[in-house]
Amino acid sequence: MSEPFDESEDPKEMMAEFLSQFMSSSTSEYLYRRHYCDIVAHKVYNEFGVDGMCELMMAMDKRADWISDIIIEAPDLDNIAFKKYGTFDAELAKKARHTKALEELNQKLWRLRRKYARLIVDEIMGEEEEEEIQS
Repeated sequence: MSEPFDESEDPKEMMAEFLSQFMSSSTSEYLYRRHYCDIVAHKVYNEFGVDGMCELMMAMDKRADWISDIIIEAPDLDNIAFKKYGTFDAELAKKARHTKALEELNQKLWRLRRKYARLIVDEIMGEEEEEEIQS
């Protein structure tokens, strides 16, 4: 059954010890995961830069099955399926994540993000150079 209560120990100390053990076990796993993820992200960034981070995010999207959830929403797919085929499929959004078209869209979006990130930085740095020249 349950362990007998040892009256010689202070209940407050017992509770503090229990909480300490509980928090250290759950916190250490959380800290390990958080630090590990930070280490991986920093390593990818340091070795491959922004392009590497984009590739890492694409790999995470694909592995976690998140591909383009923000870009194409279930209601959009449902409306098209109903208008064109007169049907409703509750699994349509889930199935869409595994299509070649959605993967292609995701890859194109990541490439565009990199392209526009470069253009934005070039524009900002160009403006700063012009300001320095005029000063």
